[in-house]
Amino acid sequence: MMKDLRLRRIITSILIIMILLSPLITINVDASAEISPQGIKYWVTNSPVIYDYKNIAFKNDKLIVDGYLIVPVTEFFDFFGRYEYEWDNDTKSVTVTDGNNTYQIYSGTRYLLENGHKIQAPAMNFIYNGKIYASLKVMADALGLKTLYEEVSDSILLTKHSFYFNAYYTYEDLYWLSRIVHAEAAHESYEGKVAVANVVLNRVRHDSFPDTIYGVIFDKAGGVQFTPVAAGTVYNDPSEEAIRAAKDALNGYNNVSWCLFFFNPRLAKSFWIADTCDFYKSIGNHDFYF
Repeated sequence: MMKDLRLRRIITSILIIMILLSPLITINVDASAEISPQGIKYWVTNSPVIYDYKNIAFKNDKLIVDGYLIVPVTEFFDFFGRYEYEWDNDTKSVTVTDGNNTYQIYSGTRYLLENGHKIQAPAMNFIYNGKIYASLKVMADALGLKTLYEEVSDSILLTKHSFYFNAYYTYEDLYWLSRIVHAEAAHESYEGKVAVANVVLNRVRHDSFPDTIYGVIFDKAGGVQFTPVAAGTVYNDPSEEAIRAAKDALNGYNNVSWCLFFFNPRLAKSFWIADTCDFYKSIGNHDFYF
């Protein structure tokens, strides 16, 4: 049983990589597939879908069909604004509009109409559990969003901006990032150190935080953000592993998606992060949140 679950997870990860990085390639998968009433093979995936640091919490299943991620149409559009929907039972189609743009999706077809212009979809639109589903890729394309699958964090990212931190970092960037990593995660694993580094980098890219590594580390908006800054341990020399973790994070290695917060629940005196943010995962002694 465990072997089957591991195999299924591996296959799912490979499929989603193909979904978002190679949109012209499809894969036939028979293992563990369910069959819809329309005769379409699918299976459910739990990979998070995240837009600019916010988790899109789908209430209904996310599916893999023909090697592509398929999601409920109305839930996808609801996340991005105030849309109205009109269902045509004769054509089995939904019309989505925000007053400026109109999108039409027909069950049993492989396209989306954006203001009458056809955008080819990589997989079939179809009805599942009373909901019309379409590929995440075609709807993201219609809204002008970029897509990326992060294999390490097993999440699908959406944005209108850039996914990548500038790898041409300065000496000062590495100097301070390696020190906060060492101060916060000296006794954590390499993965735990990389995770802390990425929280800092995610804040640099976020509009609510300073736009430099130094600025994020020493940010005092709402109080000191990192305990080692108040304790003075941020000035200690970093270990070789902390330096390597900081370098790898600066070069694009990310194992916590777009998390902005972390804390050690066994040592924390305040739990406002857990009370107000979305939990992502635990690595070592730290819990990470969006």
